[in-house]
Amino acid sequence: MAAQTGMGWRGRSDERGVVAVELIIMLPILVVLLFGLIEFGIAMSKFEAYMSAAREGARYAAVHCRPDATTGCTNSLISTKVTNSAVGYPVGPGSPSADRTCDSTNIGQPVTVSWSQNIPVQIAFFGTYTMSPTIKAVFRCEQ
Repeated sequence: MAAQTGMGWRGRSDERGVVAVELIIMLPILVVLLFGLIEFGIAMSKFEAYMSAAREGARYAAVHCRPDATTGCTNSLISTKVTNSAVGYPVGPGSPSADRTCDSTNIGQPVTVSWSQNIPVQIAFFGTYTMSPTIKAVFRCEQ
């Protein structure tokens, strides 16, 4: 049947290697997309870890930094709590700090722990892009 239509194997011999050429053209694009997706996922994981650390710091500030309630709540205590909660990711360039000190006079008032954070995203062939969100969490001061 192929011989009658004139489209036998001989008619397709000039298309040999087309798939290889298409692969060579598309492979860099696919690699960039793949590594971009992986790096974006890593960046989102870091962002979530930083948000969780901010919640830990805000909760710590809201309950008078217990068990350190006798010395009061300082930004260095909050920063230490946030850094320990960031699962090994570096915190900074900003330093975590609270906008108020919770004591018996402001129970129920919100305390916010925030800082500026750099999150680098490195994509093959495109270099590094750095996101710089402000990480923050809010809790109400407790007794």
